Amino acid sequence: MAHPPTTRQRSAPAVLPEWPAVDDAAVSSAMAKRQLLSFDFDPTALPSDVLCHLAMAMFVSAGLPKGVGEDSVRRFILAVRASMPDNSYHNFFHVIDVLQTTNALATASGVMARLDSWERFALLSAAFCHDMDKMGVSEEFLSKAGDSTHGGYKDLVFRDPLQEKHHALRAFGIMADRDIRTLDGVSSAKYYQFRSSVSKIILATDMTHHSEYISRLEEFAAHRGEDPAVEMSKQ
Repeated sequence: MAHPPTTRQRSAPAVLPEWPAVDDAAVSSAMAKRQLLSFDFDPTALPSDVLCHLAMAMFVSAGLPKGVGEDSVRRFILAVRASMPDNSYHNFFHVIDVLQTTNALATASGVMARLDSWERFALLSAAFCHDMDKMGVSEEFLSKAGDSTHGGYKDLVFRDPLQEKHHALRAFGIMADRDIRTLDGVSSAKYYQFRSSVSKIILATDMTHHSEYISRLEEFAAHRGEDPAVEMSKQ
């Protein structure tokens, strides 16, 4: 069986910490209150170590696909946490917030039940990595800032937004890192199918698409005759 690429160049932090030991009661409390499926979940109210455990719980509850081990997912979570910038918004709390909201929406709407294990893993991985290395500025700002901020890409033309493309590349750089190896046990065909799904989801988070998506949701809600948020709250 052909295997996906594993990079020799380091993409993850040079030294990952051990998986954090936390008070089981803190994790159990969040799980018991169904916070992971609630739209009132507040990640800023919890320590980041507890959030690592809750992220793992979401990946596991979705059902890890064949070939993806729990230990590699734990290393992946730690690497993402260590790679997120320490700024006021685009930080580890933000990506946990997006991961949890995606999980809650996909579950309440019934989407999660329609996906296979690889599609669920792709959806949650994309939510978790959608702002990897985010600088906290817009694409327009980067376009005007010049080479130093754009990472040397100013003169290159990409079909897709540069920031979102970078987030996706960083996500797979970490997954394929020699010390992370999240996808080391899967075939090349499955790897590239998964990579395509994650990349498309991350690229779809470009804010230039926001108005289009809102219009489509409003049209969908009008045809159903009820606000989707109200409908989901009844489930």
